[in-house]
Amino acid sequence: AESSNGVDYTFFSDVDEEFEFMPEFKAVLEKGKPVMCYYGALAKWFDYELVKKIAAEGKYSIVLFGIKYDEAYDENMNGEENVYFLGPVDYRVLKNYAAKCDVLTIPFLINDITKATSPVKLFEYMALHKPIVTTDMNECRKYESVFRGTSHEDFAEKLDLALSLRYDEDYIALLDREARANDWSMKAQAIIDLISKSENKAK
Repeated sequence: AESSNGVDYTFFSDVDEEFEFMPEFKAVLEKGKPVMCYYGALAKWFDYELVKKIAAEGKYSIVLFGIKYDEAYDENMNGEENVYFLGPVDYRVLKNYAAKCDVLTIPFLINDITKATSPVKLFEYMALHKPIVTTDMNECRKYESVFRGTSHEDFAEKLDLALSLRYDEDYIALLDREARANDWSMKAQAIIDLISKSENKAK
């Protein structure tokens, strides 16, 4: 058996309401459009075409935090309107930025790399109580709180659905339950239980 990634629930659920954001981020918020956010590596497994399609519709401001892991971002993106690459942000304050966004996403291509990925940010997003939209990665199918887009069109529809639920009490409660269930303390307990089971079998 394997343990998937987890989250430090307490850390991510404790957001600094007085945090002073960088001017570039404040400028995006002031535009008044709902904000779709992704944070993490920007690499060849990121679905740039999907992001460009959503940007072109003009409904969302798309904020990307992270590092350009390879050349893929610069090869694919060309200063598109409604897309804001804000670079890396210190992990300790990243949650403050994410908490100000409306929908948190993982727009990865589906390939052998991403099929086997357990994205830790999935659980961070849950702990932030933010609607989540991903592409159709295997790991994301396990969680009721995660909306999965099976195509670019479906992803855009799921984005709108997620946005409509951002203040929905039942949905937020579901995010909270799934975040708590994936807290590292719960993962650790599951691993301890597995070890003690196998030790008992060995006796």
